[in-house]
Amino acid sequence: MYRNFRKTIKKAGFVIIAATCLLSASSVYGASKAPTAPAPGENYDIVVLGDSLAAGYQKGFTGESVPYGYAEHVYEQALMRGYRAEYVNYGLLGLRTAPLNKWLNEAVSGKASDVAGIQPGIIDPRASSILAKSAQLKEDLTEAELILISIGGNDFLEMVDALGTTAGFSDLDSEKKDALQRDIDARIVSYKNEVGSILNTVHTLQPNAEIVIANQYLPVPFLTFNDKVTYLGLPESTALFLKESQTKLNSELASVVKDLQAQGANISIADAASAIEKNILSFTSITATDADGKPEPDIHPTEKGYAEMGKAYANELWGSYATLQPRKSGVPISVVVGGKEVVTKYDPLIKQGRTYLALSTVIEALGADLKWDAKTSTATISTGERTVSITIGASTIVVDGKTVPLNAEPAYLQQFPGEKKTYVPLAALSEGLGFQVVYRASLKAAFINP
Repeated sequence: MYRNFRKTIKKAGFVIIAATCLLSASSVYGASKAPTAPAPGENYDIVVLGDSLAAGYQKGFTGESVPYGYAEHVYEQALMRGYRAEYVNYGLLGLRTAPLNKWLNEAVSGKASDVAGIQPGIIDPRASSILAKSAQLKEDLTEAELILISIGGNDFLEMVDALGTTAGFSDLDSEKKDALQRDIDARIVSYKNEVGSILNTVHTLQPNAEIVIANQYLPVPFLTFNDKVTYLGLPESTALFLKESQTKLNSELASVVKDLQAQGANISIADAASAIEKNILSFTSITATDADGKPEPDIHPTEKGYAEMGKAYANELWGSYATLQPRKSGVPISVVVGGKEVVTKYDPLIKQGRTYLALSTVIEALGADLKWDAKTSTATISTGERTVSITIGASTIVVDGKTVPLNAEPAYLQQFPGEKKTYVPLAALSEGLGFQVVYRASLKAAFINP
């Protein structure tokens, strides 16, 4: 899936790569209202828009790779806070700002979209199938509680290519300097207009949604010693020219967001630039090499880098980045119910790929009521209008009076020192009671949300 994209990156050279994420901007931070948790039973829908950063691309990805980008981190943060969260990702590798704006406008108007009409030659092999989902995109945006956006870096590729990697910006003749300055200034103005239209469109589609757009980092590696910054891979004057351009874009992005906030839009900026630039060498693959040790730089975040971007979004949304407690040795999984991590001396266990938890622990975590029939070894659990009966050793459960197959091993008695505890399949019981059940392999955690 990503093979052609990797070839493009490799051929492009350091300078293009160094500016794929050119630019971001410090902006209006902390201005958003904290998201309102959905009522029990209501979904918290997240829509992701943008370029390869939105898609979660990392160097070396193939068609079988599973992205774990900032969007997935934000999704997990919502789950950890007890939100019945779901997300859909429309990120496209190589997407520029104007094509995203055009796609959104076509989606709003009901017009079908395709690669030829949106961005001919876009490098994402999934582009045709994703762009064909315009109607679904509109529906998803209309129903969204949260919209995450990262876009803009690809707008500056050709300009940065013109800079080259050998002669510094200060070494160019005045005519070429002026031409480059006019070029980047025009691109910044275009970016401002296009991103303003994008934000206005999504806000108009769903006025109640929280919208967070990332600023973008400048992936030029540097070292700092005795307060002196030394740039690696680029002449200093070129790096400073790019930094100056980044500052200009900062101001324009902040201006766009501030104007929309004044109109009542709940829009803010995630500080991805600070998150990534504090450790460019670790948080991107900018110094990567191939199997022969030759430079093969890639500006995209590493797994650690995407985690930092996720923190930037989470901090903007909730003011913090939630984490799980370290698991004890031998405990295979963490369990979070309604935003609270289950901490118990009766550890969760896994049988045949299913999570089991002590019945008493489940009842307490779910806030459910329990009736125990000792004669039949049957537990009847109820919460709200839902009732589930589960019998030790039985291959079925009863959900609201209807007997259904149990899609797990039966409930059983687990021996502990001096006592036995009834262990039940967590997902089957929770789903029977109407809870959302999500397992995240990235965290080795099960989330149960009302």
